[in-house]
Amino acid sequence: MQGVTGRMLEAIMGFVADYGVVVVCLSILVESSGLPVPGESMLVAAGVLASQGRLDFWQVFLAATLGGIAGDNVGYLLGRRYGRRFVYKYGIKAGLPKARIAELERRFLERGPPIVLFARFIFILRQLCGFLAGTAHMPWWRFSFYNVLGAALWSGAYAGGAYLLGAAVERYLAASHWVFAGVAAIFVVALSTTIWKFLREARGAPKEEDDLPPPPPIVP
Repeated sequence: MQGVTGRMLEAIMGFVADYGVVVVCLSILVESSGLPVPGESMLVAAGVLASQGRLDFWQVFLAATLGGIAGDNVGYLLGRRYGRRFVYKYGIKAGLPKARIAELERRFLERGPPIVLFARFIFILRQLCGFLAGTAHMPWWRFSFYNVLGAALWSGAYAGGAYLLGAAVERYLAASHWVFAGVAAIFVVALSTTIWKFLREARGAPKEEDDLPPPPPIVP
């Protein structure tokens, strides 16, 4: 394997091979809690190792799913406890009045299920989805249902894809750093555009705070 990317993948695969599916579960748990840990890379590496017979595929799938579910729940609890205070403090500095923030929370409650379901496939949103759901006070049972489905779908797609492609994944990832530079540029442009549109909409005509009902309480 040649290049920086290839050496990084080799290092990750060696680490996963040494410590097994436990490190996959923990890395995805920490990443889903909101910290920038390469859980996705760990999962791909574990899928490749499973294709080589060095790990069991179903153990990889189960570890990734459980890690994702647990991590998002940690993020949800943090958002539920501290998110509103954090958003109000820094949202006002960014030009978002409390009334507008409350309206955005209400929109998240309305459109939240598909966001929770597919958030894992989107970088950054994968790390923040649980925190956002907790901040918006999405009912826990509703969040958990789509969180479990999303974790299983994401784990199956990434681990299964790496398992089926096997060594082809290694050759592709080692092929050229320019491929990754191009993909990274596309994601940066797409993310910047999304954030710009979101902020432009958020800073639209705010409503009176008294006219906005508070988010519904969490349902255990």
